[in-house]
Amino acid sequence: MKKQVTVSDELFFIIAPPKNVTDYVATLKSHVKSAIGHDFEDEFSKAHISLFKYKHEYPERVLYQVDNMVSTINPFHVYIKNLNFFTHGTARTIYLEIVYKNPICDIFQNISGQESGFLPHITIAKNLDINDFIAAWTSLKNLSYSDYFKCDHITVLKKATRKWMHYIDLPFAA
Repeated sequence: MKKQVTVSDELFFIIAPPKNVTDYVATLKSHVKSAIGHDFEDEFSKAHISLFKYKHEYPERVLYQVDNMVSTINPFHVYIKNLNFFTHGTARTIYLEIVYKNPICDIFQNISGQESGFLPHITIAKNLDINDFIAAWTSLKNLSYSDYFKCDHITVLKKATRKWMHYIDLPFAA
């Protein structure tokens, strides 16, 4: 009999920035809430660069494959500069832009098997309707931001009932 896949069988592979970046993103999220006057999707999510989600009845199986792959990657710097936005349908997503995307795109391609359509970024406000986007973007668009951090591991989160919980860090080559 096949086991039914549950939320606890889902893993989320991310790059987690350091505290100074997560604090800045939290400040920007607070600024968006103030500008639009209400809650918004992912308002309380912690800053991260999404790689991919994996859902399977035995999710730990993929950990060995990903761990073997990332253990061959040398650490690199992630450079962040300024805000930008995506348009998807009538919604908009505001994000911090990653300047040099190639190392992150290479990791994504190697561990997900997907070739294209991936743009690494750090989400600030996701799926804003046009009016909320205009209010938020008007108050944020002139902000200047530049920072970087050393990326030396991938963080794996595991789905709990209503949120993602830290599960394990997979280190890069020493």
